[in-house]
Amino acid sequence: MSAVAAGFEFGNRDRQMRIGIDTRLWGEPRSGIGRYTRSLVEAQVRLAPEVRWILYLDRPPGDLPPGTEPRWLPWRSRLLWTLWAVRRDLGRRPIDLFHGVTGFELPSGGCRLVTTVHDLIPLRFPHLVPARHRWAVRILLGGALRRATRVIAVSEATRAEILARYRTAPDKIAVVPEAAAPHFRPPPAADTARVRERLGLGTPYILFVGLLEPKKNLPTLLAAVARLRAAGAWGTTRLCLAGAPGWGVDGLGAAVARHGLGDTVRFLGAVPEVELPALYAGATAFVFPSLWEGFGLPVLEAMAVGTPVIASRRGALPEITGGAALLVEPEAAALADALGTLLADSALRARLGEAGLARAQTFSWERTARETLAVYRAALA
Repeated sequence: MSAVAAGFEFGNRDRQMRIGIDTRLWGEPRSGIGRYTRSLVEAQVRLAPEVRWILYLDRPPGDLPPGTEPRWLPWRSRLLWTLWAVRRDLGRRPIDLFHGVTGFELPSGGCRLVTTVHDLIPLRFPHLVPARHRWAVRILLGGALRRATRVIAVSEATRAEILARYRTAPDKIAVVPEAAAPHFRPPPAADTARVRERLGLGTPYILFVGLLEPKKNLPTLLAAVARLRAAGAWGTTRLCLAGAPGWGVDGLGAAVARHGLGDTVRFLGAVPEVELPALYAGATAFVFPSLWEGFGLPVLEAMAVGTPVIASRRGALPEITGGAALLVEPEAAALADALGTLLADSALRARLGEAGLARAQTFSWERTARETLAVYRAALA
C-alpha cells in the first residue's frame, strides 16, 4: 500500500518528496538502533514507494532495499560525521526532511528534522554506559530536541523522561513503538531441535538474549541462579546468555566462577538472527533483568514466539509486556522467586506463553512505519 493510499500524501505533486535517514548502523545486528533502522526503512519503503528515500552512511552501502538512494559520506569520527559531514552534504544537496535515529543529529540545510530518542539511560544511570556515550547525550541531545520539528519516543516511558528533563512541548513528541521482526513467530519443532543440537543444548535452559553490558544486570541474574541451586530448586537447567560482549562486562566470567556456576551457565555469543526464533522457542523461559530499558526488543521477540517471560518492572518493560509477563524488581531474591515459580509451574508457563504471543501480535513494523510516516507528515505540514 502506498503512502497516498494510506492517507500520507506528502505535499508537492510536482516532484518526489525527499526524506533522508541516518542508516550508519544498518549492518550492525548487535545494535538495537541498527535493527530499528533496518526494520523501519524496509517497512517504510514498502509502504511509501513514491517517496525518494535517501539513506546516509559512513561506509560503503550493503544490502539496501531497492528503490533507495545511498549517500556515502566517509568520515572516520562518527561524532564529526554527525556535526559536520551530514550538514555539509545537506547544504550542497538539500532534502525536505532528515530523520535522525540516535537523538544526536543536528542537520541544517533548511530541512525539517525528526529525531528518535530510544532512552535517557546515560542521564539516569551514567555509570552504566561508556564515558563517550554520556558525553554525547549531555552535549548533543538537548540541541537535537530543540532543533527537531518532531520527536519520536519509542515508548511512553521515554517520552515521560524527555518531558521531565527537557523543555520540550508535549505535542512535539509522538510515541511510536518498535516491533519484533516478522520472522519472530513460533517456529517448526524441527527448527528448534536443529538449533538446540547445533548449540549443544540437550537439557532445559533459561535464556537471556542481548548485548552483554552493565545495564542488563547479569551479575544479579547469576546471584539469583546461585540461590536456586543452593535451595535445590534449579535441577539440571542451564542458563544460556546469548549476545556479544559489550562495554563493561570483563568481570562476568569471574562472577560465574565465584558463584560456582561453571557447569550451569553457557555463553553462546552472538547467535545468528535467523536462528533466534528457534533459540527463544526452545527455552523454558526467557529472563530479562535489565535495570532500565527505553523499549526492550528481546522481550517482545521472546513473546512473539510464545516463550514465557520474566522481566524487570523498570523503564518501558511493564508498558511493552502489557500484563503478559512475570514482572519483578531486578534483585536477586525477586528474580530467584520468579524463576523458581516458573520452573515448577508448567500451567503458568503455558498461560504466559499464550498471553505473550497475543500481546506481541499487537506490534508490527508496518504499524511502526505507518505511524512514523504520520510524524513526517506533521513535521512537513
